[in-house]
Amino acid sequence: MLDRMVEKARQQEVFSREDTPTERRVLAAFLYHAGLSYRKIEPFVERSYEAIRQWFYRLKHLFEPDCQQRQEIAVDETKIEIDGEEHYVWAAVDCETLEVLHVDVSPGRSSLDALLFLKEVLTYCRGRPLVRADRGPWYDWPLELLDCEYERETWGNRSLIEAWFGLFKYRTRRFWHRFPYKSSIHSTQSWLTAFATLHNATTS
Repeated sequence: MLDRMVEKARQQEVFSREDTPTERRVLAAFLYHAGLSYRKIEPFVERSYEAIRQWFYRLKHLFEPDCQQRQEIAVDETKIEIDGEEHYVWAAVDCETLEVLHVDVSPGRSSLDALLFLKEVLTYCRGRPLVRADRGPWYDWPLELLDCEYERETWGNRSLIEAWFGLFKYRTRRFWHRFPYKSSIHSTQSWLTAFATLHNATTS
């Protein structure tokens, strides 16, 4: 994965100079995306906190899925606990590639939450893929509003998103299914994005 990201960074000319090798910059961004702080990364790349921060913001788009033609996507949500409060994690998976397209966190599970989530998912899709969702009523209005072709089911390819949530729940057992003390929606979102990125790296 690192080699591909280095190649993409060079093709896109993200950095105009190689005073610091692109490989080192990408490694720093990857370590930050995986959960290390800028301060903890400094010894690995021998550059300052501020330099690492700037590298990450120049490179962070490389961690996002490419926008491409997709035939089917599966979406679902699950409950989590953040600092003693119930929240929901939303996720979407490409049924063909198993790539996680987007993850989101919300304090509730409403049609508006579903709409905001689905709109973001569709930015990674050319055209309008078939959306496979469960029978939760919060999907009714958003799917119609976004003019999505969809199937409501609890079996078939929709099980692919449940399989990813199985991996997610297996990992969060270390947290006892609640994120560490004083976690926030923002920090949980960052952790989830990194977790999805690492998942995509192992399935690509």
